[in-house]
Amino acid sequence: MHDEDNEGGSFLLGFVAGAVLGAGLGLLFAPRAGRETRRRVQEGAQRFQETAGARYQDASEKVSTMVDRGRETYQRARDSVQKGVDEARRYANQATDSAREYAGTAADTARSYTNRAADSARNYANDSIETAQRTANSTINDLEAQAKRSTS
Repeated sequence: MHDEDNEGGSFLLGFVAGAVLGAGLGLLFAPRAGRETRRRVQEGAQRFQETAGARYQDASEKVSTMVDRGRETYQRARDSVQKGVDEARRYANQATDSAREYAGTAADTARSYTNRAADSARNYANDSIETAQRTANSTINDLEAQAKRSTS
């Protein structure tokens, strides 16, 4: 199996090597004196080395810059996500606290109304008992008074 990126790199390397070899052979077989040809080959090789070195340095710097930017972008995204998570937790905690507070308040209010209703029912029952006792006592007194009048 071949990796597509590797095939592209191999092609480029073969192309550059072929160009250098062709230029070198062209200079060697050109109709010039041996010294002149060797000097030109050396100069060409020197220029190629300098150009290749400069291109490599440029590419290396660009890749390094891209990697640094990628890291910075990743870190910003990570920080942003963490900030969102922290904020969501804070809102969830606030909502939980508010719900607990409202539930406590509702329970207190329900307890208060229940106690008031119980107190009102107790008071009504006591008033009704007192009224019934007064009515019963009054009826007993009336009956005793009638009984005394009838025996006399």
